[in-house]
Amino acid sequence: MKDAPDPDARLGFYGPHSQMWRVNREAVLLGSGPAALLLQLAHPLVAEGVAAHSDFAADPFARLRRTLRTTLAMVFGDGPTAGRAVRELNRVHARVRGPVLDPLARDATRARHYRALDPQLLLWVQATLVIMSVRAYDRWVAPLAPAERDGLWLESRATGQRLGIPLTSSPGSWRELLEWFERQMAPGGPVTVTDTARRLAATVVRPPLPLAPTALVDLAVLPGLALLPPRIRDGYGILWSARRAALAGALSTGLRTWVWLMPRSWRAMPPARAAERRVAAGVG
Repeated sequence: MKDAPDPDARLGFYGPHSQMWRVNREAVLLGSGPAALLLQLAHPLVAEGVAAHSDFAADPFARLRRTLRTTLAMVFGDGPTAGRAVRELNRVHARVRGPVLDPLARDATRARHYRALDPQLLLWVQATLVIMSVRAYDRWVAPLAPAERDGLWLESRATGQRLGIPLTSSPGSWRELLEWFERQMAPGGPVTVTDTARRLAATVVRPPLPLAPTALVDLAVLPGLALLPPRIRDGYGILWSARRAALAGALSTGLRTWVWLMPRSWRAMPPARAAERRVAAGVG
């Protein structure tokens, strides 16, 4: 992209003073991944592309792992690593296109074909990752100030240009991002949980963990499901009650306590620790 920022050889796209490093270093935010995944699938065209071009039904968390690996490389990688991650993601997206088969998807989006490089679809995926990360950070780590949220989004927005999201298509502030996000989910907007999305999401809502009791699995996913907008939970048929909300709140308190008790270095994702060591050593 002509005006997209080039990564610094040592710092990559961001650096130790960025909001992206501050937020994404926290390992506890892994718990927001399934919520972001469910939000992504709630866009009918994303669901169509995932259903037709991935092995999601056999291994739903493979997409989450790939997204996490690529995101961490873009956030914490040095210049060459971050650049390769962007190129690989663009290469994968370029292959994802096809006809819209689900009638509800056609009605909701007025589209007959989808392509993953559509800037609005790319923006939806980016927004779900950023918004869910901020909601998780606020609940499980510490509330972000308005200026910090703006900074996080502006950093994301700049790098989004390299993924095919022009600044003219991207909300200019955190407030504008939330307004755009709400319009996407409002009645008449494109975001609608289709049968395709519900089929894909079944193993996200209840992950197949053979050695773990079902009740324990259901309990473990509650804090993440609590991050979802109620309309999206309802669309997936996720039962929510005062009792489940209270349990999710209690578990979130437990996560905040864990974060408070753990040394900062112990809480960090491995790529974040590697990036911090790289910068401290002046390598690159």
